[in-house]
Amino acid sequence: MQSRVEPFVVGPIVGTAGQTSIRILGVMPAGTLKAGQKAPHGRIRWRLEGETRWRGPRHFRINGNFDSSGVVVLKDLEPGRRYQFQAGAVAAADSEDKALDWGHVNTGHFRTAPASPRAPVSFLFGSCCYRFVGLDHEVEDGRADRIFSRMADNAAASPTDFVLYGGDQVYADSTWRVAAASSQREYFDLYRQSFGQPNIRRLMANYNHHMILDDHEIENNWPARANPDLWTSKYPAAMKAYQIYQASHSPAVPLNAEGTRLERDPDALWYRFRWGCADFFLMDLRTERVLSRWPWQRKIMSRAQEDAVVAWLEDEPDRVKCLVSSVPLFPEQRWPFRGQDSWEGFAAQRQRLVDAIHDSGCRRLLMLSGDVHASLYARLDRRGRNPIHGWICSGLFWPTALMAFRWYRPMIRDHHTLRGLWKPSLGRVTVPGEVYSRDAFSRVSVDENGATLALFDRDGNPVPDIGTEIRW
Repeated sequence: MQSRVEPFVVGPIVGTAGQTSIRILGVMPAGTLKAGQKAPHGRIRWRLEGETRWRGPRHFRINGNFDSSGVVVLKDLEPGRRYQFQAGAVAAADSEDKALDWGHVNTGHFRTAPASPRAPVSFLFGSCCYRFVGLDHEVEDGRADRIFSRMADNAAASPTDFVLYGGDQVYADSTWRVAAASSQREYFDLYRQSFGQPNIRRLMANYNHHMILDDHEIENNWPARANPDLWTSKYPAAMKAYQIYQASHSPAVPLNAEGTRLERDPDALWYRFRWGCADFFLMDLRTERVLSRWPWQRKIMSRAQEDAVVAWLEDEPDRVKCLVSSVPLFPEQRWPFRGQDSWEGFAAQRQRLVDAIHDSGCRRLLMLSGDVHASLYARLDRRGRNPIHGWICSGLFWPTALMAFRWYRPMIRDHHTLRGLWKPSLGRVTVPGEVYSRDAFSRVSVDENGATLALFDRDGNPVPDIGTEIRW
């Protein structure tokens, strides 16, 4: 008797790939396994694109402690190759491999990292996808899912190595405090509904994904209004949901010694990876913040993470470096729009980071940022130092009804001196092009000679006045 391989309700989400390995997340229906229950219900088979014979199937564990989800790690793959795969779950964990019916699951794709350390890189980048959540805690707006269809079309039309998200992949507080997620089940359901929409599911199943959080995965401007109750209830619920749905398929979660499965909870949420000619560092600028009335004591990230960023900058500084910051390093906002939530509210640490970038000798550095619901290119120049290039792409979807954030250009200082806490100048900031304040995603293509930054609107059409060509 055949055992039917059922589709996951969320996923498969293709995550981090090395030259010979890949992580893939799958989620079964809520309540399939209760807390404490773990069983190998997951199944996956894979093959090189163009092959006819499937490899596997591989069994992997679904964990009731993690919202009936599981991550499978495939090893011994070939570098720089595109693979096909099918993944799903069986009702009986001991189902025989020869009796599996794969006819009800779709075929996905993933790509392994290239062997050459000089290979060019091309990826899609965006941030901030607002989905309206009603009083019943249901996602009630399907418009947000439309842009992921356009991203999938763009990815299929040009060679695409992966998709990178810069924060606010979900909005736990889309109606501010009204109906905001607070319990563990509400955060789980938010991800299940947001990542379960059809177009984002198709994109996540066919291209490698990298993600980092910002405030709305918890609540707006976290931890500005945090109190002991929120730290011990809301925050742990938000972080567990984030760990399952965004961090688990990234390098943030360590593997066992054999590299075959997830080993334990992450020590930190920031992480780094390498792809061809470029090194990437995704900073966690939310969960390690220290707020203080004294400017020199405020921290946007821990000293351990800051040291890790500096070490990353100094490791082979002649390579392309892509530093992902969920909030912009620059440009600053004009008064009265200036606040304490972005880097400008952490002047001492911003000064140390800019100095570390310049002192490292990196001459091919690109800052990738989100948060501000606008897209633009900015540049920081300092005499005698290499420029720092900044690319902001936000948001993937922001409803027209919330028009207050639609015109960003008047809010920013487009030509200004970036000041440190005790230094009068860290360099001169310029915004040479236009600012786009509508829904958009971008394609970032880098090689050892330069970078191309291209913006696309929600219909997938190019927005030529926003992007730019960079020569290192």
